[in-house]
Amino acid sequence: MSWEFWRYLSYLFNNSSKPDFEPVGVINFIVLSSVLALGLMLFRRKWHALSFGATHGLFYLVYFGFNAINLLGVAILAGLLFLSRLSINSELNERFKINSKTILRRGLMSVVLGIFVLISFAAYQSPLAKEIESSKKLPSGTEVFIRDIVANTIGSRVDTVNEAEKQNIISQITNETFGEINTFLKPYFQYAPPLLAFGLFLILWGLSWIFIWLSVLLGMLIFWVLKKTDVIKIEERDIKAEVLII
Repeated sequence: MSWEFWRYLSYLFNNSSKPDFEPVGVINFIVLSSVLALGLMLFRRKWHALSFGATHGLFYLVYFGFNAINLLGVAILAGLLFLSRLSINSELNERFKINSKTILRRGLMSVVLGIFVLISFAAYQSPLAKEIESSKKLPSGTEVFIRDIVANTIGSRVDTVNEAEKQNIISQITNETFGEINTFLKPYFQYAPPLLAFGLFLILWGLSWIFIWLSVLLGMLIFWVLKKTDVIKIEERDIKAEVLII
């Protein structure tokens, strides 16, 4: 699961000129984060969190390389998984009834954040970022995107019945717009890798609530199946509670 997710992400970043987005990548992310949080819920010792971080970090390193920034990313992931474990244990210890929804939601925040950090570090080192930095212009895919916008916004307003002439006008407007954007951004292309990584992180974090809730739902389903199949059991126990007396 983790292996396949990082393999897909590596493929995506290394084929940035012609990306092939697949829904299975998002599904894999949701499954990965959900299983990690559920694993921290079921296996609650310190070394479990650290081993989860090391294992999934190793898969990341295999695809993106053993260098200082990636090792830092793996360390951050392990630390955030350890923090997730603390949140999950706190929720388990402070409640009288086990609520998988609440427990997973608290734990998933740090899990998702850790994965987002690794994705951002991968984007920082991606060929796309290096291409923008060295060529001092936006990738060709951006020009195609701009052309689609031009065609959809003003294509119907071009006063001509000749389709070839219409396409020439759209191409001319696209080229001029693309050139002006590159001219405006030229002084900033040297900062492309960190800007791309930070921008991607902000976009992902803005969408994190979607990933978290989908992961919570999947985790609840898996937890329910484990209970029904008697893989895990919930028992009631008498516990002592502190009372403040004046």
